[in-house]
Amino acid sequence: MKQDVSHFNFEKLRMELSAEAGKGYPMFIAGIIFWLLMGVGGLFVPQNVMVWVYLFGIGLVLPLGILVSKVVQVNFLATHNPLSAIGGLVGGIQIFFAPIIILIAYQQPDWIPFVVGVLTGAHFLPYVAIYQSKGYIFQTVATVLAASVIGFVWMDRAYSLIPFSLIIVYSITLSWLMREAKEAKEKWTTAEKKDTISL
Repeated sequence: MKQDVSHFNFEKLRMELSAEAGKGYPMFIAGIIFWLLMGVGGLFVPQNVMVWVYLFGIGLVLPLGILVSKVVQVNFLATHNPLSAIGGLVGGIQIFFAPIIILIAYQQPDWIPFVVGVLTGAHFLPYVAIYQSKGYIFQTVATVLAASVIGFVWMDRAYSLIPFSLIIVYSITLSWLMREAKEAKEKWTTAEKKDTISL
């Protein structure tokens, strides 16, 4: 079946973004730091305080991810690529979950780790298409599943169990995405060389 030019342009943009943004893996380093802090806090800090640590802490993950990307020298934002804008919109969806999370913080504070875990896990699903990544399928399913099982069975221990279970999920995802990012960079470099030769 013949493919049109727009399909090739889309594939080229996706390859370029995957190589340049490292398939978004710096966000998972930031996520591991966030969940580690939440897990340690859940062991030592009173729950009525941890509720608000969650609410304010989740807002710091993106800036932390940007900082991490600078340290590891990955152009995480890649603003020149149109697909990066789509990725930004997908990430920005979480802002609109804020009223739900605030309401739950007031009405059912025990549920906060569960709700934050499920919402953050679910929001990664569109990146499967943006980066053409199986790692994001694993991330979404495993995060939602882990948070849900613990939330339904051990809700009274959610503040300690959910963060540490998600650190495991995020660590596996990080390793997976770093491997995918390396492969994407090699493919992009090869494609760039071919384009240069053809010119």
